[in-house]
Order: sequence, then C-alpha cells, then structure tokens
Amino acid sequence: MTQVFTNCSIFNGETFVGNRAVVTEGNKIKKVVHKSNLVGYDNIFDLKGALLVPGFIDLQVNGGGGAFYTQEASVENYKVANKAHLDFGTTSLLPTLVSTSLDNIIAQCKIVKEMMEDPDSGVIGLHVEGPYFNPEKKGAHSLDFIRHATDYEIEKIIEHGKGIIKILTCAPEVVKEKHIKMLVEAGIPVSAGHSNCTYEQAMKAFDAGVTKVTHLYNAQSQFTSRAPGLVGAFLDSPDNVYGGIIVDGVHCNYASVRIAHRAKKGKLFLVSDASFVKHPVNNFEIDEFKIFFKDGMYLTETGNLAGSAVSMLDSVQNCFREANIELAETLKMSSRYPAEFLGIDDEYGYIKKGYRADFNVLERDTLKLIDVYKSGEKVKFDEVVKA
Repeated sequence: MTQVFTNCSIFNGETFVGNRAVVTEGNKIKKVVHKSNLVGYDNIFDLKGALLVPGFIDLQVNGGGGAFYTQEASVENYKVANKAHLDFGTTSLLPTLVSTSLDNIIAQCKIVKEMMEDPDSGVIGLHVEGPYFNPEKKGAHSLDFIRHATDYEIEKIIEHGKGIIKILTCAPEVVKEKHIKMLVEAGIPVSAGHSNCTYEQAMKAFDAGVTKVTHLYNAQSQFTSRAPGLVGAFLDSPDNVYGGIIVDGVHCNYASVRIAHRAKKGKLFLVSDASFVKHPVNNFEIDEFKIFFKDGMYLTETGNLAGSAVSMLDSVQNCFREANIELAETLKMSSRYPAEFLGIDDEYGYIKKGYRADFNVLERDTLKLIDVYKSGEKVKFDEVVKA
C-alpha cells in the first residue's frame, strides 16, 4: 500500500527539510517529493506541522515490558520486550545479554537468528555484554559468570554468533589480543567495557580491532591527570572508534555528555541500556542480585546501577533539553550514528528513497511522541505512552 506523509518538517538524517512529503510503499520509502507534486495519491496523512524523524536504533537494551532477554531464550519473550520499546519509537534494536553461560549465549543466538530472518521484527542482531570482564568493574553482572576468555569459548561464539552478534563487550585487560582479532576477523565487532584498563591497554585494544566503548563513563577506568583510563582513551581514540552513552541524568552528568560529544562528534550515539520500560517492575532478581526501582533508578542491594529506567525517547528528549545538544545532532545520535557503526546506514538511519519506512512523528516543540511507523505500518500502542 502506498502512503503519503505531508505537512511536516522532515529530518532526513542530515538536516531538516520543509515543503516535502514522504511517500512509502510497503516497508520502504519510495521517494521524498515536493508537497506540490502530490497528485493521484489517496492515502495522504496530514501531520499538522509535526516532526518526521528516523526511527530510533538502540544498540544496548536489556529488556522491556516485564521481559528480560537474558532470562529466557524464546521468541515470545523477545517480542514482549521489543514491543515495549517500539511503543517509544525504537524501531530497531540489539537485544543485549548480561554476563551468562556459554550455553545461554548459544541458545540466544538461535532465537536472534530466527528473528533477524523477519526484516520487520526490529531485531538487527545481538549484543553480548560480557562475560569477559574485570571483576572490579562488574557492575550488576554476576561474578558466577564473569571469567577469562578461552580459545574454546571464542571459537564457539564465532561458530554460533557469526552474522548474529553485532557487539561483544569485554574488558581489554582480560581478553587476549588474539581473541579480539579472532572475533573481528569473523565480523563480530568488539567493544571495551566493564574494564579497569589503563589508557595504554585501551589504545592497544583499539589497534587490535576494538571499535567501540560500552556505556561511556560507567563501569570503566576514569580520566585523571596522570591516568587517562578507558574514558580518556575513548576521548583520544582513532576516528573509527564509536561510543554508546546513557543520557538519563543518572549514569553521567549532562555536562559529561557535552564534553564527550565535543571530543567525538559523529561517533557518539545514544543507548538506553534499559532494563524494563513500560509496566516497570519494582523488584526483581537477576542471578544472585535483587534489583530495586527507586527514584527513577534500578539499583542492586549494594547501590550499583542495574541498567536504566529510560527509553530511547527519553534519551532523545534529555540529550536535547538537558545536555543542550542541537536537535539535528541529537537525532543523528539516535539513529544515523548507530546505523553507521553497524554498517547498515544504506538502509537505516535516514529518510530517503530506498530506505526502510521506519520513522517517528514527534511534536515540534515538546518532542512528545505522536506516532511510530515500523516497516510502513502505524504502530498500535499497547497503552498510553508517556512524554
């Protein structure tokens, strides 16, 4: 079915354009035309001056809607979590596993492969966060699963995860250089995180093929005058190194977001690291941890943060309103840059001819969500979406 969206300000992935209309056919954008050329179309939607922006792409998300990916390897579990995020404008995501057993990683790869075979599922791969971490920076990951990588495990991860795992987060000081190279050569991008590495160790890891830093500032060696750590290494990293950042006002100060953005503009993107959006679960257990929801945060009994309580929509609003990063750049951080990191920016992250018809309609002044379109179809919200 052909649909036309007009009377809107379109952010096409590069800039805002007016006096244009987006024409979709099926799950793709057929063309973007001047609004004066809308002749012979029946399904025309007047967006009443709203913003039309690319659908959000979240590369680190733990669960949603009461479901937690790591706890159950099933299509049904994934669909519950995915739909919760879709209702907040996240049209594509990487379900993210916390540190777990090799058997569970393999089982989850099978589920993700099945979901990736449906291009409309929203699942574009898997993020395996752990288990090769520094115990000193474990955060809310279980010590029962944190371990050093072995040749056997890396070979099994490659065997079952090639083409499926799009990010594997590990601590550079814990994983051997040969393991990083094995993963990268197999097409599995490696990210540095949950690490107490030195600046020098981080830079060596970048040379070995690490191309990302996971949730910048959190669970990693900090920047000091004499020891720049992983944070300093990222700020000083080569142009091919990206970073995800949680912009919830809890995981890092908004000034820290601005500083990182100035240093790595074009390579810093938003992640939710969400545990449960919609139907927030106030108390639950992950492995040996009891997690509590308090003052907008998910915390362990010892006070460690356990993921976030925000959606990508919240992150976009916070980045623009609180971190004071201009809107066009904020929107790039929510769609184009993560697409570029994954190498899928020929299909995602823009509103252009031939791209997927995944986009959000936002109120111009408030950035409140009006509608979500996934694969050209309007999403029916399960319940009223918060601002």
